[in-house]
Amino acid sequence: MDSNNIEMKTSLVLTTFDETNQLIKVPIDEEAIFAEDLVRKAGKLLGLKDASLKYFGILEGLHTPVRKFSCVDKVPASAKGLTFQKWCFDINQEKKFLFKDPAALQLLCAQAKAAVEHGRLTPTTEQLQKLEEHSDPSFTVPLPYVTECHSMHGYSSVTIKDCVLFKDFTLKSLQFPEGTGIVLSAAKRGLQLQINGEDYFLSWRKVRRWTRAEENVLMTMVIYSIPSDTYVDLCIKSHQAHYLVAVVMEMIKIMQAELKGPVFQTSDLKRNKRGEIIEWNNITFSTTRFNAEREIAENLVDISTVT
Repeated sequence: MDSNNIEMKTSLVLTTFDETNQLIKVPIDEEAIFAEDLVRKAGKLLGLKDASLKYFGILEGLHTPVRKFSCVDKVPASAKGLTFQKWCFDINQEKKFLFKDPAALQLLCAQAKAAVEHGRLTPTTEQLQKLEEHSDPSFTVPLPYVTECHSMHGYSSVTIKDCVLFKDFTLKSLQFPEGTGIVLSAAKRGLQLQINGEDYFLSWRKVRRWTRAEENVLMTMVIYSIPSDTYVDLCIKSHQAHYLVAVVMEMIKIMQAELKGPVFQTSDLKRNKRGEIIEWNNITFSTTRFNAEREIAENLVDISTVT
């Protein structure tokens, strides 16, 4: 046989949270593969139903991801540190689709269990007792375990601790110098920021646009101030900035669906010379303050209304 006609194949190794399927080797026959195709191939190896695939993604990093590949991103065959994780922040969608897929439910359970073990989810004493009832050293019963985790604060949010201000942030009475440490928690209604021991809230609907710096460590949000009718930049530096941008996009998509609003159009995006998207205009943006924002901000300082 002519060696020139032999199709050379390699494998991409993906890590999951599931100890029974912790490493998956996905064969590919090109120098790169679209992330969407990689999800499909990995999902088949894991026994996922087709309807479940859109709720999972390819990420770089396991416990502290630095990137989430979009469907049209190409994943090089040389890529390392890839993981296959749940990419869903909507409990209703999990119940509607993933609970009906045993393989998907097993992955959900493994990821929830890791979140508890690593402190990303902090159950109460009562919740912890219930979790222990559904698990033993050798086996965890997935459905009741995940259902209990659904009731925990932060299950549908993403927290990123390694963040600092890249530039001074000044808005009315708020003044934080460059280098100030921040803990971010992104949820479908907005962003919670812990700064110097105080908790602040920023609604997605008060973010005019956001940009990602090409070195993937900076994310800038243009924030609207209601009292002054002006805009101010919140510039965040983190090794997870690329991942944070993907999280923000996903949270806003959930909110868009609830509002039955329009989807992102090409005109809402700005690309660099390589064709990569580096700026997004927020089509859910509004200068009006909504009741939902008032309710959330009752126990937090709403950045958009600071005087």
